[in-house]
Formats: sequence, structure tokens, C-alpha cells
Amino acid sequence: MELKSITLAGSLAGHTRRVSAVSLSPDGRQALSASLDGSVRVWDLAGGSCRLVLQHASDVNAVAFTPDGRRALSASGDPVNPEGRAQMWDLATGQPLREFTGHAGEVSALAMDAAGRLLATGGADATVRLWEVETGKLLRKIEGHGAWVRCVAVTPTGDRALSGSMDGTVRVWDAATGANLAKLAAHAEGVHGLAVSPDGMRALSGGRDGAIRLWDLRAGRILRVLEGHTGPVRCVRFAADGKWAASGAQDKTLRLWDVDAGTAIRSEATAAWVLSVDLSRDGHRALGGMYDRHVQIWDLAWS
Repeated sequence: MELKSITLAGSLAGHTRRVSAVSLSPDGRQALSASLDGSVRVWDLAGGSCRLVLQHASDVNAVAFTPDGRRALSASGDPVNPEGRAQMWDLATGQPLREFTGHAGEVSALAMDAAGRLLATGGADATVRLWEVETGKLLRKIEGHGAWVRCVAVTPTGDRALSGSMDGTVRVWDAATGANLAKLAAHAEGVHGLAVSPDGMRALSGGRDGAIRLWDLRAGRILRVLEGHTGPVRCVRFAADGKWAASGAQDKTLRLWDVDAGTAIRSEATAAWVLSVDLSRDGHRALGGMYDRHVQIWDLAWS
């Protein structure tokens, strides 16, 4: 499969501060965007309109659809707040359904398993917390990082959680026990992006050093380094088939990668830093959360 073209199909405006996170709905018809303006916006992509605004009391750092596409999860808080939180929202009504509280300070990241049963959060208190999604029950608090946890990921089956920290490591945790299964010396200047492959066997990490590293989660070793970004990497995302991936960075590029070959498929120049990226399940659309307060939409054509 070769990329024939990448086309900027649209730009969504409405946020008043940078867009920290984006998420595409499972059917690809809607998008979520989170911003430091304290809001999550729900977008109808067919018309490019914002149909709902979910207001928060402080910066929103992460957002995701639940697997059924009917609810959203968001993570918020700022460094001076005594307690950050994750929240679940009903997207039909715009009402909050439950809160996940306990982090001492800002919650900067969240991720779920494929079934939407397990939620992982990470934050400024250097901890990872695992939650039961349907009840909001805290299952365990995991400690081990020496600095802010900036990103988290969960394997599709929910058996392992991963976390990336400003201490430069990626850690792999047993979700059932909280045991540390691996400590990966990932990026000297901190880890900002983390993604698990659809088969749960590999992970990508992106760091302030500008590198992307591909990890074998079974062996706990590095497989290859994807090089090309010239600024801190802020986000990484596997495609649904696990064969290619996308990344965004402060060098103002969106890059697509052949994961197995370790080579770049395309580097697309952008007007601002790319802080978050998501991909549609069919691989024909990419969504970018931008430092300039916009959400960018790219159409991808493959042959």
C-alpha cells in the first residue's frame, strides 16, 4: 500500500487557546478536541460545525471517545489545583456522568482498553491510576516514575498499561497487579507521546529529543528508531492495521511512517506545532490538534 496523496480537507476553529488533544469517533463522523481554554468541543465533521461544548473549570489536556462513540472522557486540572480529575460525559446531552478523582495536581493523560472497561490516567503527581470505567472505582494507584507522567496507553486487551514520563522512561505495568514489568530508557529529555500497536505487541514513544522509538513489549527492547523530526515529538499514533503510524512535532510537521521499515512515508508541513494526532479506522483521515488553536483535517488517499 502506497500513499498517493495527503490533502488538507478542513480546519475547525473555535478554541481560544491551543488544542491539546483530539479524538475521532469510531465511525469517523465526529471529532473531539480539548483545549487549554477549558473546553472540549464536539464536532460534526460532515458540516464542520461544533454541536456541543463541554465546559471545564481549568485546562483540558486529554480527551477520547469511548468505544461505543456515545460518551467522552476528558482529563483536566492545572499545576496550582490541589486535585485534577478525569470526567465522563454523555454526548447526547452534554452532561457529566461521573468523575475520576484522586491525582494530586493536573491530570495530563488518559487511555482505555479496546472494550472501554479499563481507564488509565497519568499526571503531575508522577503516578498512574487505573479505574473501572463504568463505576469510576479506583482499582490501583501505581508509583515508580520520578517525574510528571505526560502520556499513557493501554493494550487492547487491558492486561498492561504503559506510561511515559518527564523522567525519560516508558514503563510497562501489569494492570491486574500494578507490578512494573519493564522500565524502558526511552528519551533523555522526557516522553510526550505513547501508543500501543493494535496487536498489543509493540509500542511507539515520542520524546523531546525529536526521536520516535519502536519497542518490543514482550522482550522489553528497542526495535528501531524513526528519525526525521527536528523538534520535540508531541504525539504518536498507530494506524488500525499496525503497519503505519502518524506523529506530530514542534517542527511544524505531520509525519507518516512505515513502522516495519522504519522509514518516512510522508512529511507534511503545517502552520503550527502538532500537539495531538488521531487516525480514522479506515486510514483515510488524520486529525491534528494544533498549537494555533485549530483542528486540522487531512484526507489520505492510498493505492
